[in-house]
Amino acid sequence: MAVDERVLQVVQSLYDAALNESLWPGTLKELTDLTGSQGASFWVLDNVLDNGEQIRLPSFTSINFDPAAIQEYLEHLVPLDPTNQYLAAHPNEPIVHDGLFITEREKDRHPYYDWHDRAVGTRFRMVAQIRPAPGVQSGIALHRMPQYGRYEPADLEQFTFLYGHLKRALEVAFRLGSLGAVQQATAEVLDRNPAAIVLLDEAKRVVHANRRAEEFRPNGHGMPGDGIRLGTDGIRLARQRDDDALQCLIARALSGIASPEDGPGGVMRAPRPSGKRAYAILVAPVAGRYPALALLRPAVCVSIADPEAQKPLPAGRLRAAFGLTEAEAKLAALLASGEELRTVAARLEITYGTARARLAAIFQKTQTRRQGELIRLVLTVCVL
Repeated sequence: MAVDERVLQVVQSLYDAALNESLWPGTLKELTDLTGSQGASFWVLDNVLDNGEQIRLPSFTSINFDPAAIQEYLEHLVPLDPTNQYLAAHPNEPIVHDGLFITEREKDRHPYYDWHDRAVGTRFRMVAQIRPAPGVQSGIALHRMPQYGRYEPADLEQFTFLYGHLKRALEVAFRLGSLGAVQQATAEVLDRNPAAIVLLDEAKRVVHANRRAEEFRPNGHGMPGDGIRLGTDGIRLARQRDDDALQCLIARALSGIASPEDGPGGVMRAPRPSGKRAYAILVAPVAGRYPALALLRPAVCVSIADPEAQKPLPAGRLRAAFGLTEAEAKLAALLASGEELRTVAARLEITYGTARARLAAIFQKTQTRRQGELIRLVLTVCVL
């Protein structure tokens, strides 16, 4: 088959749409023009049971069809469409046209085509599909009106040539879409976290900050976060001594060298210029290998708990995780929020000696030996 400029343009459009799903209508328009079709759709079909009763089209983009008819189709007629039934039964068949499974006489007697002829007006259909995952199919359907005739062998030959590019484009789209869904879900989970969470790369640059951490961005008035700043040089603390300690923890997390007390990274308290209770900061390495073409490569996670802003850490989670008593869980949660042990004792209205005894019991139940190690564990369970 000779490949002309229009075919190459459609091929380019397929790959463009794979990278940006908003471009599918334009790609469908180019396909209809190239193939002599009057309508087209890009679709995802899933949730197909063995009996075919749960055929769904959770994603459907079409051109040159009445929106009201499409809405009626999606709400009521998808499982009744013989083409969808055939696709569901033959998920690995790449090119499908309606002549494979239904005659024109059968169309005339079929209730679905009675609606289709009245509401949509097209008669013939040609489909290309892939199966990116079990139970999921996706593809493009082209439609012709009766006066333009059925799809002939030459049309199938041209569509078969395009199929190789469509298959690769849709595979790319599903990989990117799946990755984007994971990234979006991850970002939403991090944004719901009461702690400020910052991800740094190997050069200590910020590659992601959740909504709470974004409050530490400069606003032209010095340190915007009461002693913490996010910038091009990563995350910094206002007091030099504190910042040196933080950078040391980050460097340790990057190196993978574990300290006897806290392992790689560590925990610290960061006093605030305002005099409010100190931040509790947890620094931990982010383990993992990344694809060669990955732009963002998080290497270190910095979690900042603000005892003034956030709700108390969930003591119930600590009880369930470590078998702590209610009194022990409250003490551990307050320590992880940045409180000193004497301050915690006063808040709980117990003596300092009692607080020390409870802390010793907590060490035993959590299999930790030092307060910094305990705080890191608590923050991992309750914050990250």
